[in-house]
This record gives sequence, structure tokens and C-alpha cells, in this order.
Amino acid sequence: MKHIIYFFCLFMASCTLVPLYSIRDDDAKWIHRVTGEEASAELLGKCADYASFNIIKRKPDPNIVDTEYLNNLGRIYDMKGKCLYENGFIFKVRMFSAYCYGLKTSCEAYNKYRK
Repeated sequence: MKHIIYFFCLFMASCTLVPLYSIRDDDAKWIHRVTGEEASAELLGKCADYASFNIIKRKPDPNIVDTEYLNNLGRIYDMKGKCLYENGFIFKVRMFSAYCYGLKTSCEAYNKYRK
């Protein structure tokens, strides 16, 4: 009985390590307004590069903590969203409140491209 109580307490304590709103990769997608298809990785990359080049004049450096990129992340997300929206895509999220709780910067930028 002592072992069961010990394992139960250990199990309950481990549950607190999981975030309340964990965001899965497939919770947020860019979907074409007419066809319903997802945006291709190529288009997502082009729009991300376009936004980075317009805001910070270069691609972000993945080998370091790019503070200039991080400081302008909201503006970059906004321009990326505008690029995708102009190409016919809208932003779809399964649970918008959970997405916004975990990813506030992209939520604020992409919210206007949901319709």
C-alpha cells in the first residue's frame, strides 16, 4: 500500500510539468480560401524570407541567438502573414485561445488574417 501511495503521488507531481496549453505543430495552418489546401513549405519559406529581408535586411542566423530578429519578430510575423494572405491563404487554428496563450507574438500578428 505504501508503494502505491508513493507512485500515485509521483504520478500526480509529474502531471504539473506538462503545460496547460501545449501547442501541437498541426494546430495552426495557412489554408487557401478557395481550394482548402495547406500552404506549401516553399511558399511559407518565401514569405518568411521576404518578411525578414524587408524588416532586418537579411535572413535570421540559426547558429546564434539573433537578437535583431527576435526584437522584430512581431513585425516579421505580420509581414509574413500579409504575404500569405495576399497569395490567397487564411490563418486557421483549431483552438485560438490556446494558441494565443502559448504563442502571443504570432497570435497578435496573424489574428487579422483569419477571415
